[in-house]
Amino acid sequence: MSATLDFIADVFKENKKDIIIIIAISVIGSLLAVLVPYIYGRLFDLAIVPNSPLNLVLLLIFLWFSVSMISNFISNRVASRGDLLGVKIPLNSEYNAYSHFFHLPISFHKKAVRGDVLQRISRASWTLQGTIELFSSVLPQFLILLFSVIAMIWLQWQLASVVIFSFIIYTLVTVIKMRQLVRLHEKEDRIYSTQYGKVYDKLYNVFLVKNFAMEETERKNVKRDLVDRLTNVSGNVIRKVNELSLIQDMIYTTSFVSVLGLAILFLRAELLSPGEFVMFFGYTTLAFAPFRHIAAIYRNMRRASVSIKRLEKLKRIVPEKMNHGNLTLKDPKGEVEFGEISFGYSKDKKILKNINLKIKQGETIALVGKSGVGKTTFSELIMGYYKPEKGKIRFDGVDISRLKLEWLRDQIAIVPQDLNLFNDTILNNLKYANPKATKKDVVQATRAAFIHGFIIGLPKGYNTMVGEKGLRLSMGQKQRLAIAMAFLKNPKILILDEPTSALDAESEKMVQEGIEKLIKGRTTIIIAHRFSTVRKASKIIVLNKGEIAEMGNHRELMAKKGIYQTLYALQKGID
Repeated sequence: MSATLDFIADVFKENKKDIIIIIAISVIGSLLAVLVPYIYGRLFDLAIVPNSPLNLVLLLIFLWFSVSMISNFISNRVASRGDLLGVKIPLNSEYNAYSHFFHLPISFHKKAVRGDVLQRISRASWTLQGTIELFSSVLPQFLILLFSVIAMIWLQWQLASVVIFSFIIYTLVTVIKMRQLVRLHEKEDRIYSTQYGKVYDKLYNVFLVKNFAMEETERKNVKRDLVDRLTNVSGNVIRKVNELSLIQDMIYTTSFVSVLGLAILFLRAELLSPGEFVMFFGYTTLAFAPFRHIAAIYRNMRRASVSIKRLEKLKRIVPEKMNHGNLTLKDPKGEVEFGEISFGYSKDKKILKNINLKIKQGETIALVGKSGVGKTTFSELIMGYYKPEKGKIRFDGVDISRLKLEWLRDQIAIVPQDLNLFNDTILNNLKYANPKATKKDVVQATRAAFIHGFIIGLPKGYNTMVGEKGLRLSMGQKQRLAIAMAFLKNPKILILDEPTSALDAESEKMVQEGIEKLIKGRTTIIIAHRFSTVRKASKIIVLNKGEIAEMGNHRELMAKKGIYQTLYALQKGID
């Protein structure tokens, strides 16, 4: 519940102007609404008395009509503004959540289930919309309730005490029952997030499902884990909500009948005039409506608190840029230095140990070693995805933790093993590397990457949709697009993460030609399994058990007859 209250406090700060206007209008509207039963009661007293002044009767009728119309108009305006906030606030909440999500560290994204995250955001937004729409009217409803109770006490405090007692019982029942409902809502939200996360994962990997002919199995899994489980828990929620509504209706009806019986006795004993009798029941009806409305707001707030609490867990994760400085360099060169770097993804297992390495501007180095020795970890540390446990990484002599994260990453381009593309056109995917690039720049980059001819040969050319993750393109075509994107980015540092490891001979030849153009004048780090890509490197770093085991060029390392020569011989035998 505290998460919801904190959220409402933030909402008030962000929408202060709209909320103040709603409050001001609400006070006026509430005062007018409370006048209606009073005017009606006085009119009734005059109406049943023979020879009452006609002018006074007509005046009261006019007042009753005018006040009712103005009150209705104000209520409509408040509801309209409230409905607008009911749309605006959840959308802003989604925007803030997605913005936060993009800035979370790579360690979070490697572990997170995307479907679960999306479901948390959408569930919170969905519950918020209903809550905000109701909450925007809480002030006018509360004021009407307050003024109505004051009027009832002023008219006949004994009858008013019966109404107030019923309010207390109504509130206690609602609070107790909502505790049970909150537990069910928590279970419901957990199932929604977990199961939708699984469904999203299966849809995302639909080719894997088809490769193993698991369509029918997955259909049954969705039926069992999503449909059946959610139907069961949601059914329990609906039953509990209906049970609460029934009890609330019974309390309301019992209270109303009790007050009616007592009021008739008071009327017969001449403790109430007929007009006061009508007036009192006007206030009773007027008070019960907002009271039940406020109870519904409380119920929705408790419901929303479940989803908001789950979303707040994501928001408490510190964005990666919070751990970086705000420094940018005017004339970056692209020199990188590792000083006594040690790092592990977990405390009990070090991936890199006491690494000392300096990569000069324009130098090409290659990292080789068995799988899991920390080659890719190098690039992740340079990109600022992770912070070293010990030591410092310097860019042009400056500790990268002092540099602005966006600026640092703008100086680096990665050509990965498998490029994931957006389900958009080839042109838009290419321009993602440099949104300011002109069509001429794009064509120049694709020519350099030996992919322009393929693109213009397509029916729609650069406007061809690539499919989700670029599934309509071959591995070699995606690699050449990755090289073109690197050309467009024009980085100081280039990281080639095993770019030709999964290509056939023809594709590898074209990719290699593109790479040779790309690395000219750039500091280049090659991460490779295939030794054909590293032989031209000026320096080859051999990693073993997290440490630099050997260093030198191809000829020097082969002469040492150490780890490098063994790995080279093994791969030559495999090839």
